[in-house]
Amino acid sequence: MRPGLREAMAACRSGDTLVVTKLDRLTRSLSDARDIADELTGKGVVLSLGGKTDDPTDPVGRLLFNVLGMVAEFEADLIRMRTREGMAVAKAKGRLKGKQPGISPAPG
Repeated sequence: MRPGLREAMAACRSGDTLVVTKLDRLTRSLSDARDIADELTGKGVVLSLGGKTDDPTDPVGRLLFNVLGMVAEFEADLIRMRTREGMAVAKAKGRLKGKQPGISPAPG
């Protein structure tokens, strides 16, 4: 888990609300989203996504959270796929050469 997220979760106390603009800003996978929601629920912390608060213990709230989590995971997968495709095209055109050395080799 990212250090900033770990700190925010550690700072949450019972009765607090953790506000996140979008679920994909919180996590990139459905399993991580569920783990985070379970941890927050166990602490008595409410998770607010995009200004809307759904109870993850309620069947409808759990459904909505899982759907949002699946969409966030899908978006992250698309970004990774497009990045790999773009790098392959750049490499094929000779434009992707990797990190260049910071120091030039000593004259031999």
